[in-house]
Amino acid sequence: MTRDEIRNHYRKLRKEFTPEQCIYYSQQITNNFLRNWMFNHKLIHCFLPIHRLREVDTIPLVKRLRQNNRVCIPVSNFDSNNMTHKILDDHTQFQDNAYGIPEPVTGKDVDVKDIQVVIVPLLAVDQHGNRLGYGKGFYDRFLAKCSPETIFIGLTMFDIHDDFEEVDEYDVPLHFVVTPKGILQTTADQPEPLR
Repeated sequence: MTRDEIRNHYRKLRKEFTPEQCIYYSQQITNNFLRNWMFNHKLIHCFLPIHRLREVDTIPLVKRLRQNNRVCIPVSNFDSNNMTHKILDDHTQFQDNAYGIPEPVTGKDVDVKDIQVVIVPLLAVDQHGNRLGYGKGFYDRFLAKCSPETIFIGLTMFDIHDDFEEVDEYDVPLHFVVTPKGILQTTADQPEPLR
């Protein structure tokens, strides 16, 4: 299958989920994540879900992580296909952008090199950590700018896909993938363990 065929396949599968299934899978993913990592005093990037696309609901995870960490949320620039990142606090105000993505409109900007953990959305991922998103390259550009010590964790409601036949030279592999069934450490080179 080509990358576009894989994308379309997983988009179709995700659209077939009921709201109850999305809630259940998201809860399982959150539980598996928190059983493995709670992190302390880290700067963590996390996406917020596009509910109409049935993405993993990260809001409960963000709330838990904020208890011991600083969490930043992306703001997308669709002219450049790049993102900036704002610290989430109790006073952060949000607004959906033109694509229905909730984004902070207030908050302090974060330098990408300071982010220690990145929680990544995806449509599909293979055992090597190669991910497929929506095809705009936002996360590939962002991950390439992160520090070599930054850990990349993908969240998906699906099992790991067979190895992708096509891997783009700009793809940045994930280190871990969290599914409703558990956690996979990929074959990607691992950064220094976070303490």
